Amino acid sequence: MPRRITTIGKGAFGRGISRDFHEWEVVRRIIDRRLPLTEDAVFILMRQILRRNNGIVLKVVRGSKNVGGNRYFNFSPDIDLLEVRRNGVIVGYELKGCRKTKSGHNPPPYYAGIDEALAYLINPVGSPMSQSTFAGSIFDYVYLVHPSQETHHSGLDSLVELLNLCTPIGLVTVGYSGSKEIVKPKHNPFVKEDMKQLFLRHLDKFRASFEYRLSLAQK
Repeated sequence: MPRRITTIGKGAFGRGISRDFHEWEVVRRIIDRRLPLTEDAVFILMRQILRRNNGIVLKVVRGSKNVGGNRYFNFSPDIDLLEVRRNGVIVGYELKGCRKTKSGHNPPPYYAGIDEALAYLINPVGSPMSQSTFAGSIFDYVYLVHPSQETHHSGLDSLVELLNLCTPIGLVTVGYSGSKEIVKPKHNPFVKEDMKQLFLRHLDKFRASFEYRLSLAQK
């Protein structure tokens, strides 16, 4: 059966539907049907987990709207999930999921996403605060997020060792029963407080209403 595209906020025949309700319906579908933990499935599960903290969760943050002819922030790579916690801490999450192959859905290699998560440490790459491409990061902490794997040969031990020895990046695994913090992140050494505060002051430029589409593999 071909993959089906789900647009959060749109029900059957394009009818409008509560986005919060629709998200929960999609989460239940993933868990009950044990749909493959693709990147989209990891995204929707992780988004619901983070929303329990009553902070602000933004999806695929690329850049703010133009303000007075200036775009206050430009992010490269895109930030898969950005969380602003109630205490003002900002966290970036780089998500990876299983990919469909001829043999089924295969988990990502253990090193998948490390390069992008490292780039989060110096994101954003552009701001009118500076002529340089890097004026300081807004992220207090960065996580790499992988789908949970039951196999003993998943490479998880290698990933844990790599992150612990070489980076301040944390690791979370997400599965049908929830999430688990495997590696606790260290504080980002490149975070810059005035950049953070500028971002928080213009947070409304990132909170525009949007619809997003998910590709959920069907049985």
